[in-house]
Amino acid sequence: MKEKIERIQNVLRKQKVDGWGVFCHHSYDIHLKYLLENWFSAPTLVLITKEGKPKVIASRMEAMMINSDIYDVIEYKKGSELQELLKKQFNSIPKGSKIALNFVEEDEVFKQMNYDILTSGSFKALTSLNKELEYVSAKDIIFDIRAVKTNKEIENHQEAARLAEELMEEVIEPSIKPGMREKELNALIEYECNKRGGVAFEAIVASGSNAAIPHHKAGEKKIEENNVLLIDYGVSYNLANSDITHTYWIGKKPPDNILRAYEAVDKAKEAAFNKIKAGVLSSDVEDVVRAKFEEFGYDHEKLFIHSTGHSLGLETHDIGIGIAKATPDRPSKQLLENSIITVEPGLYFQGEFGIRLEDDIVVRKDGITRLSFTPSEMKCL
Repeated sequence: MKEKIERIQNVLRKQKVDGWGVFCHHSYDIHLKYLLENWFSAPTLVLITKEGKPKVIASRMEAMMINSDIYDVIEYKKGSELQELLKKQFNSIPKGSKIALNFVEEDEVFKQMNYDILTSGSFKALTSLNKELEYVSAKDIIFDIRAVKTNKEIENHQEAARLAEELMEEVIEPSIKPGMREKELNALIEYECNKRGGVAFEAIVASGSNAAIPHHKAGEKKIEENNVLLIDYGVSYNLANSDITHTYWIGKKPPDNILRAYEAVDKAKEAAFNKIKAGVLSSDVEDVVRAKFEEFGYDHEKLFIHSTGHSLGLETHDIGIGIAKATPDRPSKQLLENSIITVEPGLYFQGEFGIRLEDDIVVRKDGITRLSFTPSEMKCL
């Protein structure tokens, strides 16, 4: 946690901002959990200034959960005490200081929604505590601390991926049998994820034609023999998530059209791996994936209906630079060294089947470090 605070303070100094405040209740702002490494129910403020020990105003019931070696902890018992403590804290900040809060300006809301977290009522209440401060958006601070990972965060992601692959190979694959319902398998996957740390997101279990729906919700459908089964799942470990997709054949021998689609998706994934390194444009990676599908004779505009990858971190779809087409409204950006992204090409034949293979990787200066390893040949269960 000490490394985390030092990093944030370096970002504040770099951006010439005097402090960053995170305020919410029930931890609806994920940054509260990120900073305190616990879930908090009562209204809580974390204020990190560019110098000195950060401060936390928390309820007496939850103050004991905060690391007092890292934070100065100020307790309150009632809401009226909280208001007075917040006012006192904001009025202790020197006049004219820049304080970043988790909002964006009105003209940016629809482009920067992931950063517009503070409710309007909370924003008005906080900014009225001391009108001699300059309140600025924390969007650039949030991007800096989440888009690029520390060595410790990368280690946590690596472990999250290892645990996910372990549970799939050792528990889930041997348990899959024709006749199981999608939701039954979903429950087993999430149980095993929780045993190892936590559930990164609700697992996708899609059998047969449901595999052609990228974000299918597991239901009553039974897993049938001689069908595709797609599983998209992840483990959460120490605030780091994995996100991995396997596609299986339930039966002994997949037909040629299934094997060819699987091979095309695998080769598209490998093409992305070979293209990715820090500084490469996101859209250039997207282009090689789609070109590989063309090589195999597949209409990628019709059959590949999402982008190649997203940033992975504190949230499964995290803030950062993923892999996608460039558009006039969203120009392509360079991939960032020590960012973590998914690579997940897919082909979706509506009403028939879908194939997706997804791995997690770290973007390096000269290439990638793979964190997960979906098989290059289709596995039959």
